[in-house]
Amino acid sequence: MRWIAIFVVVVVACIAALLLSQKKVLWHVTSPGMTVSDVRAVLPEAVPPPEPKSLGNGLSLGLVMPRATYVERAFNAELYFDVRGLLLVLLQPTRLLAPSAAMSEFEELRLVAGRRYGRELVPSGPRPADVPAEARWQAGPVTVTLRVERRGELAAVMMSYAVSSGPS
Repeated sequence: MRWIAIFVVVVVACIAALLLSQKKVLWHVTSPGMTVSDVRAVLPEAVPPPEPKSLGNGLSLGLVMPRATYVERAFNAELYFDVRGLLLVLLQPTRLLAPSAAMSEFEELRLVAGRRYGRELVPSGPRPADVPAEARWQAGPVTVTLRVERRGELAAVMMSYAVSSGPS
């Protein structure tokens, strides 16, 4: 009888630990809904942007983090907020590439993201003409998007982490 009680306690402890480890992550060590101060506490290298910037969806650029890395590639991270807190992180490239090099980098990052986030989402419609490649994954409340965008004769590989339906 005593071993059953011990077993139940161990199972409950394991379930509690698992639930605590399932904290919603937006990008890196950030969570949806964090304030600018919360983000600065976990990412001290993130700083206010030199110039204000807002997106068409009402989100405002609150912090930037130069030279953030993802899979040994450098990006400039832009962290966007609204009254609900952090809702979007854009990883902008630090350099533009020839289109063929951008496609090669896209495919490498796609493989890594696929291992991390699972099955790709089915495309929901046609891509814009200046986006030759795009892949998306759903990670809990976060939509992860990897894309190649044409920039004149060159191309940029970008990633975004966006809260799908507000912080959870």
